[in-house]
Amino acid sequence: MKKLSLIAVALFMAIALVACSAVTTDSTAAESSAPAEQSTEASAAASAAEPAAGGAIKIGVSVADQSNPFYIEILDGMESAVQGDDQLIVMDAGFDAAKQITDIEDMIQQGVSVMMIDPVDSNGIQASLNACKAAGIPVVCYNSPVDDASLVESTVATDNFMAGQLIGEALGEALEGKGKVVMLTYNVAQVCADRANGFKDALSQYPDIEIVEEQEIQPGVDTAMPVMENMLQAYPDLTGVFALNDPSAIGCAAAVDSAGKLDQIKIVGVDGSEDGIAAIKEGKMFASASQDPVEIGKQSIEVAYKVIAGETVEADIKVPSALVTAETLQAGE
Repeated sequence: MKKLSLIAVALFMAIALVACSAVTTDSTAAESSAPAEQSTEASAAASAAEPAAGGAIKIGVSVADQSNPFYIEILDGMESAVQGDDQLIVMDAGFDAAKQITDIEDMIQQGVSVMMIDPVDSNGIQASLNACKAAGIPVVCYNSPVDDASLVESTVATDNFMAGQLIGEALGEALEGKGKVVMLTYNVAQVCADRANGFKDALSQYPDIEIVEEQEIQPGVDTAMPVMENMLQAYPDLTGVFALNDPSAIGCAAAVDSAGKLDQIKIVGVDGSEDGIAAIKEGKMFASASQDPVEIGKQSIEVAYKVIAGETVEADIKVPSALVTAETLQAGE
């Protein structure tokens, strides 16, 4: 009995010690929880771009308009350059600047290590650039630059001024230096403004070609078509059309075709897409300036990895453009 009593006392003391120890640990945690939380909040922004040790990297990709086949090809190029188990977090803005800002905020919350942005509005995207900076997430722009390049590590895009020049020179020659031209533009995106400026630069060599109207549109087949119908009514002697991209050019071509004026009016665009090439072959578009969306996507991700690794990257990477016409297609160029 005496032995049993001693064992009971020993057990009681052990339990008491364990209980005291547990209370002390909880108390210490409670006392230190507030400063720990404050420290976590303070360091969250600084560490947001750093992937967990040995973990997969999340790359945020804000797409301007995924309904355009051009962007699908860019994504194909991006996916080809993704390493190992790393992941692309892709969100489609649908050419809605407000949605793009919301999408980027969402990806910041998801903890991406780098943000890839094709801005719907080169100036309106400023709030998102500031948010990425505050979160410590570097930004790489692809396809189109932003107005404030100081908040971007690098921009990978077609030489869009060159693209505009190519189709401007081709149209000027095709019109034999005289005629009336309209422009369907989307200059809130710098990429499209560069195309328009290159086009006008080329046409400046043809003083007898008059640009009778420039109109901002939401890019796309369905949006360009009614605008073109109105322009045909306003300018019955029109001879040329600049459209900011191939989908918009195809929309213009549909309106011109319905009016029976394909022989009178030559339409040019930018992309060199499969649909644009088909329209050229059918005689509905005169020319397009090609882009290499797969290469743009591939190079963008390669740059993103260099940025994550802390390497120095070029601020402005240009992918060359080339003229696409019925003649170049026939020659296999």
